[in-house]
Amino acid sequence: MKQSPCVLVIGAGMVGTCCALYLQQAGHHVTLVDSGQPGSGASYGNAATFATYGCIPVNHPKLLSELPALMSGADQPLSISLPYVPRMLPWLIRFLCHCKRERVDHTIRALASLLAHAEDASLPLFRAAGAMDLIKRNGTMYLYSSEKALAAAKEDIERRRQHGVAITDLKAEQALELEPALAPVFAGGILYNDGFHLHDPQQMVSRLAKRFVADGGQLMQGEVKMIEALTSNRLNVRTQETDLQAQHVVIAAGAWSTQIASPLIEPLPLDTERGYHVMFPQDATLLTRPVGMADAGLYLSPLADGLRAAGTVELAGLHRPQNPRRLDYIERCVRRALPQAGQRGDTWLGFRPTLPDSLPVIGRSTRHSSLIYAFGHHHIGLTLGGITGRLVQQIIDDEAPVIDLTPYRPQRFND
Repeated sequence: MKQSPCVLVIGAGMVGTCCALYLQQAGHHVTLVDSGQPGSGASYGNAATFATYGCIPVNHPKLLSELPALMSGADQPLSISLPYVPRMLPWLIRFLCHCKRERVDHTIRALASLLAHAEDASLPLFRAAGAMDLIKRNGTMYLYSSEKALAAAKEDIERRRQHGVAITDLKAEQALELEPALAPVFAGGILYNDGFHLHDPQQMVSRLAKRFVADGGQLMQGEVKMIEALTSNRLNVRTQETDLQAQHVVIAAGAWSTQIASPLIEPLPLDTERGYHVMFPQDATLLTRPVGMADAGLYLSPLADGLRAAGTVELAGLHRPQNPRRLDYIERCVRRALPQAGQRGDTWLGFRPTLPDSLPVIGRSTRHSSLIYAFGHHHIGLTLGGITGRLVQQIIDDEAPVIDLTPYRPQRFND
């Protein structure tokens, strides 16, 4: 049985669902397809922060000199699987090449451009979905364990300020006044005054998807196997169950986006930064806002179902199982920062879709103009879902985009 949506969006995480909603609002008949439930992938397990301040990429001028130390031992925020190194070496080389100052500054400007529109693009969708109760506005704290680490971060803090981020400097005692449950193990930090978080990120995506369906959208569960051209302006998407024909197809499947078989998808250098979380189900009341532990590479976020410790980076691809050493590392960090933390609960492994320059791909395929990419949002897909959805709608409708799309074009990797 064949069905014929006008636009088909692959991926029902935050990015894909926002794409579907913006296209629907513009008058398109939209089908949203995912192998799982809406928000069950990376949108489920993240730190739940709406990080409009998140313009500093992981690849950084200091990373080249710090990489050996970051990789040594179990108590580090970065881990690389040695068996995976040969496969990922070309990507890693390109990633490290983007640690040059001029390239990092280009990434910062491009991310800041997206982030400047993130809240205005997302909140109307959240309101329409009846989900504003899931937003908790109390700022976001970021702390450093030593004066040396805090001093080293000053340059990036100022870069954020230059891009309009409201930041308050915090002395150690001020941080403890705001969050008394924290142990006195931090030298100081900052408060992102306008930062907020979602009390339940998966519930947010679920409500967005319900709004989409209520407004006439079609939500399908199925694994996409193939995308192929029918004509110059029509595509066929093959799932396990059926064929779906569409005038436009949007790929928003996160780290799995380039795993879809298709001659229309050019060989984009997408890999994944594997992230973990550990839940402490009885401890949500220990904090009143997300607390980022800069040196540890993770956040502590009070959510509806407990305190979530989420973060770190593991380079090991899509198919290796959970690394228990990553989970134990996170638990040690939590107990150092929050001595009152109770029993460890559920754990999770997710996949952040990352390109070597830490920028997403937002634009048409160079091989078929009806295929649009919307993936590669690394650590801030939850934050950039709304603005990405708006840009995808403008691309499909041939409207002038609200920002210059040049930094995100897929062709940039061939320049």
